[in-house]
Amino acid sequence: MWILFPHMCKEVHTKRMEHGVIGYFMEGPRRVAVVETIEIIGLHSNPNS
Repeated sequence: MWILFPHMCKEVHTKRMEHGVIGYFMEGPRRVAVVETIEIIGLHSNPNS
């Protein structure tokens, strides 16, 4: 999964994401897939550096 809005990474995703969390891939308001976190890579790093 890619987080498209950098401000959402710090405000939302770093607080909610951890191993085993179940969620959804969304296309606008529509759920298109059920997902489970199995690995976190780069969530806590700065993508602009």
